[in-house]
Amino acid sequence: MLPFERHEQILSYLKTGGCVPVKALAAAIFASEATTRRDVAELESRGLVRRVYGGVMLCDYHNEVVPVDIRDSANSPEKELTAQTAAALIGDNETVIFDSSSTVRRICRHIRNRKNLTVITNNLRVCNELKDTDVTVYCTGGLLKNRRECFLGGHTTDFLRSVHADSVFFSCQAISDAGIISDASEEEIALRSLMLSRAEKQYFLCDPSKLDQQRTFCLCSAEELTAVICGTSFLKFK
Repeated sequence: MLPFERHEQILSYLKTGGCVPVKALAAAIFASEATTRRDVAELESRGLVRRVYGGVMLCDYHNEVVPVDIRDSANSPEKELTAQTAAALIGDNETVIFDSSSTVRRICRHIRNRKNLTVITNNLRVCNELKDTDVTVYCTGGLLKNRRECFLGGHTTDFLRSVHADSVFFSCQAISDAGIISDASEEEIALRSLMLSRAEKQYFLCDPSKLDQQRTFCLCSAEELTAVICGTSFLKFK
């Protein structure tokens, strides 16, 4: 198959598949992953597709929020390592805030046996993960965003303004090489900004796909945070 034919197949497949992992895309067009990555790089250079969250999507989706099911499956091993590292920072008798990110949600399986732990979250999946444990969970409530499985809006912010936590664990779509953290959702950026103000310590969780990236709405600089966690590493930015 000629390159331009593969390119047409990739674009056609992405129109129906949204954000697709490279492995699945390669299988769909009957090409090797190496060949598919080269094709994707060529299409990205032409402004037709964009690599995000370990997958590929049409540029029509750039600066839009990726559905939670896609985010949850992308870069799974890296997210798991990051979640384990973050969980080790949470002790007994603490109150923590979890945002709506898929990486933060993975912390839940590692803190189920903490004593006298309170979790405050706008993440519907976090509520479900911890519902059968002894962890005290406060859901912010608010407007449920179905595809993102999180709560946003005025009621959500009103609740968060009434709480105080030892630490907040959050993520966004991107962190630049200068340490600027950003996201495609203005609404979620505003809520995360409030979360950061309600906690003594702030931890940003990321996987390698978010490094050296930039989105429309900026949240903060890494220098303002307690730590940036990527896998088992604590990243430094100047």
